[in-house]
Amino acid sequence: MILDTVEDAGLSMESVTRGLGATEDELKDPRARIDWDVFVEFLERVETAGRGVMTAAEIGERMVRAPSFEFIRRIGRLAMSPRRLYTIANRLVVPALFANLILTTEWLPSGELVMSAELLSGYRESATFFRLAHGNVVATPRVFDLPPATVHEEIVSGRRGRLVLGLPDSRTLGARARRVVSAARGLRRTWRTMRDLQREVDASLASARRSRNELQQLLERLPDGVLIHDEGVVLWANAALLQSVGVGRLEDLRGRRTADFFTADGDEYVVACADRVRRVQPGATQDVDFEGARARLVVLRDVTEQRKMREQVAISDRLASIGALAAGVAHEINNPLAYARLNLEIASRQATTSDLRAALGLAREGTDQALRIVRELKMLSRLANEPSEAVDLPALLDVTFSLAGRALTDKARVMRAYGPTPLAFGPRSRLAQVFLNLLSNAADAIPPGAAARHVIRAKTGTDERGRAFVEIHDTGGGIPPEIAPRVFDAFFTTKPVGVGTGLGLAVCHRIVTELGGEITFESAPGDTRFRVALPAATPPS
Repeated sequence: MILDTVEDAGLSMESVTRGLGATEDELKDPRARIDWDVFVEFLERVETAGRGVMTAAEIGERMVRAPSFEFIRRIGRLAMSPRRLYTIANRLVVPALFANLILTTEWLPSGELVMSAELLSGYRESATFFRLAHGNVVATPRVFDLPPATVHEEIVSGRRGRLVLGLPDSRTLGARARRVVSAARGLRRTWRTMRDLQREVDASLASARRSRNELQQLLERLPDGVLIHDEGVVLWANAALLQSVGVGRLEDLRGRRTADFFTADGDEYVVACADRVRRVQPGATQDVDFEGARARLVVLRDVTEQRKMREQVAISDRLASIGALAAGVAHEINNPLAYARLNLEIASRQATTSDLRAALGLAREGTDQALRIVRELKMLSRLANEPSEAVDLPALLDVTFSLAGRALTDKARVMRAYGPTPLAFGPRSRLAQVFLNLLSNAADAIPPGAAARHVIRAKTGTDERGRAFVEIHDTGGGIPPEIAPRVFDAFFTTKPVGVGTGLGLAVCHRIVTELGGEITFESAPGDTRFRVALPAATPPS
């Protein structure tokens, strides 16, 4: 219809169709499906080509007289009145031609017709389209050889158009008689046209349903979560989002409010599941038409693993700094202690009284203990590129007990229960760090001033899979159930500022899992047990 009008106005067809992405034959074929972006580009070219000759609204008016508009004229003659013609066109023609357009109509008590149209989100804007469409709508009464409708109000933007029209009087007896005769003559052709139009509408609706199903399947297979909601009430979600929130079926999520499972945390949302905590980051959002109503589509990317990687990098950086600092301090302390130990040995040999020799002996024992701690501290600082080896876990626990020292004995009675334990395979210093962290946490869980009533116990043995295990047990206050899922999260701590960094258990978990082992815990008030299981250095025979 538009091409007929363009040709009739003498506009250059070449300038309108050159490089457009659709041929002239496709543009003329009413059954051809033209991409919306191509169609909008075509309209804008038509408006540009017609500048100074006719406006977009005038093009729309001329379309009523175009030969290809004949099927609508036939419908109009059968409709008998402009009001019925507008109703039929809005219910049948517009949905068939423009599935991406939401059209609403309202008849006012005054007889005025209010028409509002809006493009669905995601489609290219086009004020030209609405100007041309308005011109066509205004001229529609010419189908009955009546004057065009009167525009009482018009609003046009790139996404919306609104018209308030006054329709011409069509109630004269002569006019109605002429329309009856015309309708009778063209009844057979009109019904044939209506049948063909209905087929086209059915085909268009079937194609729209196929497109909708294909789009839904595409969204379902996306690795990112997709959520469609109405004012925070879930309407639909894909499999990736169901997995992120720990739900197996869409039915378990539909109808719930997003606030029930999403908690804002900066530019991310925290999703607390029964046994884990996930983090998602919102991406693209847009308004969509879902099951005949307006809704909001949100893309949510699960960034839990990315965040863990960032945290691991931060942990590695901190550990490297701590290791370098520990190595430096141990080196600086080692030499003065060695000098003091040597001089105490000389003084002990030259002592003339037994009391003096005894005092010097105690001083030597103290420096020997300090030297052992320095050597162990230097060992723990060598975290980078340390080779794995067969490690005697009970012997390594004895070392960590000596390092922890008074931090443990001031809080509780220390007990050791070493059973038959295979050698574990891993870096000695990293395993020592794991057990030192677990012992320190056990001591921190026990309130001061009641050492006689509390126990910190270390137990070793062999589990049912032949792995070596170490179990650290304390009788402290326990871990509250609400924070249990987060105990291994980096930088998560319940200790006061300046006391805990939230790295200890995260480091333990990372070291153990990297060695192919497993770290678990059970906790209740007065009974908390952390268990570390490690592959044996030599498989059991």
